[in-house]
Amino acid sequence: MAPTGSTQQNNSYMGKTTTGRGAPLPFTPQGQLDINALIGQMVDRRKTYVYDTLKLAPGTTMASTPYRFFQNPIGQGDPYNGNITKTEMETNMRSAGMFNPPYDMIINNLGFFFVIGNRLFDMAQIMTLGWFEFKILEKTMWMGHLWRHPPGAGVTGISTQTAEASFQNGIPAPEYVWLFRDYKKYIPPLVNFSLTLNFPESYNTFYNSNLPAWVTNELGTGIGTSLPTLTTAANGGNGIQIIAFMNGLSDGPVQ
Repeated sequence: MAPTGSTQQNNSYMGKTTTGRGAPLPFTPQGQLDINALIGQMVDRRKTYVYDTLKLAPGTTMASTPYRFFQNPIGQGDPYNGNITKTEMETNMRSAGMFNPPYDMIINNLGFFFVIGNRLFDMAQIMTLGWFEFKILEKTMWMGHLWRHPPGAGVTGISTQTAEASFQNGIPAPEYVWLFRDYKKYIPPLVNFSLTLNFPESYNTFYNSNLPAWVTNELGTGIGTSLPTLTTAANGGNGIQIIAFMNGLSDGPVQ
């Protein structure tokens, strides 16, 4: 509908048939003024980051199947956290594993942020015995260890409270990340991408059955055949919350 006091007929709007630059006014097939087409070939380009969160309860033993990021968007249940509905606190994905048109993204760096309060022991289980893989369509773009992709964010400081500490995967400074620079990647709309976190080896396999004391002291001597395991709540465990994110540029519609 045209605004009150205006006329829209014969491809005119308020008596005008062209834009200020002389181009014909664009109309939809239903005869409505097509606002988003007024400036052709224009986009809203912005710096942004796309994120998703993996939450694991205290005492969790890692699954042998991959943990999948970016596959459960806002409004869907979290399969790793009691199927609780995910909100913008956990993710800003709107669709599973892709961007809806007209949105896309150029990825400048990939990062992993351990939420404040994660115990160092539990972080070490993830970073030492896990590896990630990032794909666009079926092509692996990056894979390896989380420590190679620090977040460049977080907290730092001191505390006078006994037994209080905060650890992070790297240094909380934006410049301390692994930038892809000339080797950045582009994800168009409707193109599938995926990020998995994998734990293929038991403690015995990784350490050749020579488990270090810091593992057996925390988890017991019978842990060798298990996959990586987090500290229980009874022993002071807080579980793990990892935010995986992609920093970059994204194009959206001009509003």
